[in-house]
Amino acid sequence: MKIANLAFTFILVSACSAMLGACRSTNLTGETDHYTLVLLKTGEKTGLSKDESQQVFAGHFANMSRLAKEGHLLLAGPYGEVRHDPMLRGIFVLDTSNAAQAKTLAETDPAFQAGVFAMEYHALETAAPLRSFLAAELAQLEADEKVGRVRAPGEGGRGFVLLTAAHGELMQKELAGKPFALLVGRLEGERGWAILDAQDVAAAQTLLAEAQSRMGSCTLDEWFASGGLEKLPKLGKSR
Repeated sequence: MKIANLAFTFILVSACSAMLGACRSTNLTGETDHYTLVLLKTGEKTGLSKDESQQVFAGHFANMSRLAKEGHLLLAGPYGEVRHDPMLRGIFVLDTSNAAQAKTLAETDPAFQAGVFAMEYHALETAAPLRSFLAAELAQLEADEKVGRVRAPGEGGRGFVLLTAAHGELMQKELAGKPFALLVGRLEGERGWAILDAQDVAAAQTLLAEAQSRMGSCTLDEWFASGGLEKLPKLGKSR
C-alpha cells in the first residue's frame, strides 16, 4: 500500500487492539439505521506540487477530524492497491440519510473543493453500531490527548476488504453468521455492501470460498481503516 494511501486513513484510529472471541456474530436482522456512503474518487485536478498537496491534505485531515468530533463522520479510510476501479480513493460514511445534508457535509472537504477528489453518494442501510464505533474512537482520542500523545496518520490502522454485491439479499444470506463479516448492509435498498475482516482480497476469497459464487456479481476491494473496526460486532447500539 502506498504511503499516500496510508496518509488518507481515518485519523481517529483506536490505540487498543481488539481481543475478540471466536463466537463473534454479525447482526443481520436487528433494527437498521440509514446513513450515506460517499465514494471519494480521483478528481479533475492533478499534478499538484509538493507544497500544494501538503496544504490540501492538511485541510482534508483537519476537516475529517472536525466532522468526526461533531458526530457527522462515522467511518472513513482509503482504498488499497487492489480495487475494481482505479479512480476510487476512499470512503466516508456520514450519519445522515438526507442527500442534501450529506452533500453539504462532504463537500466541506478542502480536497474536494480543490478538485483533487470527486464524490459519489449512496444510501446505506445497516444494523452495525457505527455511532458506538465513533464514540469509542473519540474516547480513545480524548484519552490520548490528555497524556499529550499525538498519533501519526495511519497509526493503529490495518487492512480490510470491502464487498459490494449486485444482489443484497443473496449476499446477506451467504454472510449470515459469518464472524468475518464486520458490517453487512444495503446500498439503495438493493445492492449489498459489507466490510470483511480480511487483510487483502486473497484472504477474503479464502474466507468466502464457494459463497462468493452463490452471491452473484460482486467486487472485492482492499481498504485501510482503524483497527478498532474489529470490535464492531461486539459494540452495542447508541443513539
